[in-house]
Amino acid sequence: MENTDERLVEFFSKDKPFTDAFKCLFENASDAIYILDKNGNFVTVNRKAEELTGFKREDFVGKSFRKIIPLKSLPKAIRGFLDVVRGKEVKIELELKTATKKTVLAEVTSTPLTIKEKIVGTLGIVRDITERVAMENKLKEANRRLEMLFDTAMEGITVVNAEENLTFVNKAFADMLGYKEDELVGTNLRKFVDGQGFQEIRRHTENRKKGKVSRYELVMFGKDGKPRIFQVSASPLWNEDGSFAGSLAIVVDVTERKQMQQKLEEYSQQLEVLVEKRTRQLKEAQEQLIKSERLAAIGQVAAMVGHDLRNPLTGINGAAYYLKTKLDQKLDIKSKEMFEIIEKDVQHANKIITDLMEYSREIKLELTETTPKSIMNDALSLVEIPKNVYIEDLTQNEPKTKMDIDKMKRVFSNFIKNAVDAMSDGGKLAISSRESDGNVEIMFVDTGMGMAKEVMEKLWSPFFTTKAKGMGLGLAICKRIIEAHGGKISVESIVREGTTFTVTIPIEPKPKEEEGSEKIWVNVPESLLSTTTKA
Repeated sequence: MENTDERLVEFFSKDKPFTDAFKCLFENASDAIYILDKNGNFVTVNRKAEELTGFKREDFVGKSFRKIIPLKSLPKAIRGFLDVVRGKEVKIELELKTATKKTVLAEVTSTPLTIKEKIVGTLGIVRDITERVAMENKLKEANRRLEMLFDTAMEGITVVNAEENLTFVNKAFADMLGYKEDELVGTNLRKFVDGQGFQEIRRHTENRKKGKVSRYELVMFGKDGKPRIFQVSASPLWNEDGSFAGSLAIVVDVTERKQMQQKLEEYSQQLEVLVEKRTRQLKEAQEQLIKSERLAAIGQVAAMVGHDLRNPLTGINGAAYYLKTKLDQKLDIKSKEMFEIIEKDVQHANKIITDLMEYSREIKLELTETTPKSIMNDALSLVEIPKNVYIEDLTQNEPKTKMDIDKMKRVFSNFIKNAVDAMSDGGKLAISSRESDGNVEIMFVDTGMGMAKEVMEKLWSPFFTTKAKGMGLGLAICKRIIEAHGGKISVESIVREGTTFTVTIPIEPKPKEEEGSEKIWVNVPESLLSTTTKA
């Protein structure tokens, strides 16, 4: 221990050891303890100092404290040491080196060490505060995030004491009522509700005193005096002694949602009445068709439905879209379901109108050169195929033929969808094509449930269907489109084994009429020749 004060050497020599009590305290202390001479060299350290740093006692003795202080903490350590040897007591936080090259954060308390009233060194106690500081930093970060959450939350957040006085509100809640935050803190909730509302608050407060969580709707009046409907979710808060301290509440303004729900209910009722009215008219029209020329009446029904039903449907659809767009972020699950019901009902009603209009008008063809493979690819893209149904597309790129591509895509996608619907438990649909006698034949062979003979006899009749939804015009329209091309369609089916549809189309369709030099391909139901309107 070169340059060490001789009195310290004498004090800690083997000839004059510490007393047993001091040795016991020194060695078994829960904090690290060191002694430095007035030059800053270690005289001795206890066992906890070895554990804290990983260095042995002999690594300390005679060495300067600077050896275990990282460079960035060294100025603070030197200043502290100089203050102590001048007679001051110092408490500072320092980083210390360890034998593993890592650092620990320590709280160092150092006092002057005197012998015969003369400062001969310093006595220091070192406490590892690495974990404590880390926890404090985590707590600070958690508090910062919590404050940020409160400040940026779209929902209102409030804390009230046991007397229903507001002790905390976030910006969102203050904005809901039109106040600033500091205007609300300290205010009793009675100010913002009527008598009935305050009784509702009191009732739920009593439940929270029993440990229950409350969820209820409350009408509160803002700074402008207008009522707002709030959805409140409140939890109890407790004092340390277990007594009731107040409540923490999450508040959501549902005023617009309630207004929207009311409008939706009105629209749904109007739609229901309208659909019921038009359904009665359609049923009456169907009875009329059975008694007279059914097809001739379709044109009249289609014109009536197209004019009387599509306009309000467009209005309903537009209103629903506006409300859905405006209130998208505030919609709850029930409201979204109501929007979906309206949209689906409007689409279904529009499809009925489209089918009626399609069946009652002339079919004019716009022929374009294509191939069976090309048009089938387009048709398959229009149908959602379930995983348990396998589609085998064997159609060919030859021969090239002329078809109205859009209309034939509709025909083929209809056959594909019907086949898929017939295989609810899974199966296979094979689609193939071939050239035969100037025609192209396209076959759809499925392994579905098949059809009985009495069903097949009515298959092409309008308004005949085996499905829960639809008016039974799909296949009738498909048959007309095929016949407009100069083609034909046939069907074979065996119950529980499957069905085969065969479509035969001329490679070069011939026009049915000629107007001047223009060739026109048209098809009109025979009993509609005197009543149809041109597309």
